[in-house]
Amino acid sequence: MKGACFTLIAVALIESVQCAINPAEFTTDFWEDLSRLELENAKKNFNNLKTGKAKNVIMLIGDGMSLGTSTAGRIRIGQKLGQNGEEYMTSLDSMPHSGLVKTYSIDYQTPDSASTGTALLTGIKTRFRKLGVNGGGTSCPRVEANKVTTSMEFAIAAGKSAGVVTTTRVQHATPASTYAHIHRRTLYSDDKKTPGERHCDDIAMQLFKKRRDIQVILGGGRSHMRPVGVADEEFKSMGVRADGRDLIQEWQDDLANKSASYVWNKAQFDAVDPQTTDHLMGLFSPYEMQYSLNRKNDKGGEPSLAEMTEKAIKILSKNDKGFFLLVESGLLDKGHHQGRANLALEEFHELEKALNVARSLTDEEDTLIITTADHGHMFMIGAGGVRGNDVFGLASSHGNPRKAVDGKYYTTIVYGNGPGHAAKPHKKSAPRQSVQRWHTTSKYYQQQSVVPLGTETHSAEDVIVYGSGPMSHLLTGVHEQTHIARVVQYAACLGPANQNQLHCVKGSGYVIGNLIEQTLPQKAKDRRLFDESYGGTPEDDI
Repeated sequence: MKGACFTLIAVALIESVQCAINPAEFTTDFWEDLSRLELENAKKNFNNLKTGKAKNVIMLIGDGMSLGTSTAGRIRIGQKLGQNGEEYMTSLDSMPHSGLVKTYSIDYQTPDSASTGTALLTGIKTRFRKLGVNGGGTSCPRVEANKVTTSMEFAIAAGKSAGVVTTTRVQHATPASTYAHIHRRTLYSDDKKTPGERHCDDIAMQLFKKRRDIQVILGGGRSHMRPVGVADEEFKSMGVRADGRDLIQEWQDDLANKSASYVWNKAQFDAVDPQTTDHLMGLFSPYEMQYSLNRKNDKGGEPSLAEMTEKAIKILSKNDKGFFLLVESGLLDKGHHQGRANLALEEFHELEKALNVARSLTDEEDTLIITTADHGHMFMIGAGGVRGNDVFGLASSHGNPRKAVDGKYYTTIVYGNGPGHAAKPHKKSAPRQSVQRWHTTSKYYQQQSVVPLGTETHSAEDVIVYGSGPMSHLLTGVHEQTHIARVVQYAACLGPANQNQLHCVKGSGYVIGNLIEQTLPQKAKDRRLFDESYGGTPEDDI
């Protein structure tokens, strides 16, 4: 019966879809067997901890992926596959280790993507809207003295390849947190500079200056790379740079002899051979890329997040020293801000598919994969829906949609605030609108919200982090967001502080000598942890 769905007609023209429940679930044995299997898997995970050096690091960020988003996204994917949905396991759920992360910034209880991106990539918390600087980097003159190094920059210094993949503009806060250092996250290009900012490079310029270090750049953001008056390939948009520089053309000119390709549409992207390409910049939109549900309408066509992830890994993995890759499902955040859960949850599915690709193309023995969110959203799922109720449908009780005390139906998904409230800016209040089943399935449907705001906001809640590969067990527990950067740098031996860590020394290829003897802690020397092949016990690497 698993996966077999039936349709219940509840109220005139109001439909609720539910799948048959596996009869075994009504028995004790089913749950005892399931619990036993989960326990064995948990024991296996912790009995086989990966404590070696991470050659590669892949960070996947679901921008705005609250815990509720992960739950609703899981149900949605399961229902797309013909299941009830609650029982489905996503690729995120199957990662061996997980924990919770506190997302506040120095000055805000509810953070933005710049402050959280800085915490995730540098291990240093900063102020709201600041990128790659500590809390002192509050203005252009103060940026240089307050810069903090990102994990990607440490990886580049170690000789690794680097890449950024996103569905937003590549200059947006999360992708920019890998390479940019700036006091204002919205300084995407130089057209909005104030007189006091003339000595600070805008984010697009900072990305261009790292063109030889960041081998793969995929996302949107063409307009920030081109001068005023230069027309876009697909849209009526123009370039916005005030300095007259065409950074896309300069990128192509500078890397002409470096096996480099610039692409802006799906056909060109598909034609790129990763085996013969060392540098790839794909900018598929003037600003943000299309929502996945609208991708087919794009004039030039766009690759999916999973396709971009696959291409990036295949290019970067040619480096024997390894690579660092950031992958962001950035439009998940945009969908939530619009109060359109249908769009947001489809972007969650895009992240899930990208993670599947990343895991299939890499080896868990040498690749640390971390999937998390920068922050959450005011998104909620529940409202009394029965098992298998359409995640986008009306809250139902065994096929009969429920009514609130105002006599109107309501949906399983609601927002705490946002544009889905009946009261618009020109009205102080308004009665809650009536909800019908056929409204809620539209991709543009705005779920109802409690507080009327023009844009739905971030939340202050903790977010979940999932991990696999070397040292991923260190993510277990409740941590500051900065902990993730420290785990990455420790696992991959990045930065001066980690060069003499036990797992880094073992993987260095050195022979026993005075250098190693001097770098080992006295306790390690006394316990004779090393033999001639740098053997040691796994627990000493933790």
